[in-house]
Amino acid sequence: MTKESYIDALDPTIFTYIQYGDYADRYPTHTVQTFPQEFYDEMRAASTGLFRVFCKAAQVLQNAPDDFARAMDLPRELVPYLRVPNAFGLPTWLSRFDFVLDAKGRIRMVEINADTPCFIVESFYANGVAAEYHGRRNPNAGMQAQLRDFLARIHSRLAAPVANLGCRTLTHRPFVFSCFDDYPEDLATTLFLLHLMQEGTPHGDIRFLSFYEMELDAHGIPLADNLYTSALYRLHPMEILIDERTADGEPLGTMFLDLYKAGKFALMNPPEAILLQNKSFMALVYALARTGQFFTPAECALVEGYLVPSYFEEDFDALRDGTYIRKEIWGREGKNVRLVEKCGERAATVHEKRPDNADEIICRTSRAAMYQDFVRQPRFVHTVDSGTIEGFLTLSCFMLFDTPSAVGARFSPAEIAGTEAYFLPLVVEES
Repeated sequence: MTKESYIDALDPTIFTYIQYGDYADRYPTHTVQTFPQEFYDEMRAASTGLFRVFCKAAQVLQNAPDDFARAMDLPRELVPYLRVPNAFGLPTWLSRFDFVLDAKGRIRMVEINADTPCFIVESFYANGVAAEYHGRRNPNAGMQAQLRDFLARIHSRLAAPVANLGCRTLTHRPFVFSCFDDYPEDLATTLFLLHLMQEGTPHGDIRFLSFYEMELDAHGIPLADNLYTSALYRLHPMEILIDERTADGEPLGTMFLDLYKAGKFALMNPPEAILLQNKSFMALVYALARTGQFFTPAECALVEGYLVPSYFEEDFDALRDGTYIRKEIWGREGKNVRLVEKCGERAATVHEKRPDNADEIICRTSRAAMYQDFVRQPRFVHTVDSGTIEGFLTLSCFMLFDTPSAVGARFSPAEIAGTEAYFLPLVVEES
């Protein structure tokens, strides 16, 4: 019998994947991780600065010839939709920066999830439950309300009811949340956001529609009551959606985005989030910073201080000898990530990440890869259901538009985190 912990205080109707798949241990750790408030302040400040830099670099990619986008392995079919203006003028509205710690304890940014970030339930909900149970200060205090207000702002812009003063009626514009509802984490994340938007806009028409049940016609996404979707939150990767086809072989992804481009509905996140999601985008940002000609000196210093050195695949041969991490452009959950040791003109794979459920990880086949300096990380010790183990941290900071929000942590026995990672609550160190 597992001893009582904060895990037993978590609402299983909100955090539905506490026991995930066939893993022997439950997903949350029993212990919490402590950092001083200044550490969380730095994570948020770094994320804010990097977000601005990434948005600035995204404009380069949006304005570049189509051949440049295709050279970065962006799906050819997606390119025509990446320059469509969106309601908030940002390439991504809800994103998550991921960091690791180096040997000196400094945070180093290794990835951004700009398209379909998860880990939301853990950071905005469960972290607070754990902090309260342990009697510690929650670094995310007030962040769930911030997320609710953010969602209400999006609803107000995209799907607020339209008043007909002559008839004294309101025409509702449905805001639809959608995912494939047989994936527990995706469904829980989608419903968590849906319910927060409902709290923030109690008179809105906000509803769920599984991707399995979604249909398209010439007017957009029809709903059961003959209304049409005004705005859609989609927890389905854009690089996969673009290749979807109907049972008859019709290009469903292109049909979907044609309707979006025609203004039939708005999308959250917008399609151009894929620019930042593309892992080679980090190599572009790093290369632009190294030239010193595109970013300001302060922006260059920010990139060099936080972004792990990142390189295009074609530049690998020119790099100095050392250990590098090779990531496929569209890889997810650590799938196909390799550690490569470079010595002169020779390069050897010294480790390849093999996630437990690799066959279940859905990701686009990558035609290219990128490289990053491999960061040696400090070890931490935490308690899980099966006992006390050593591992490594992946730290995250969410961005709501250009504003930093909740932070979170995952704890993995492996230095390259994947699906085996645990949710690790964060608390503020007492002064």
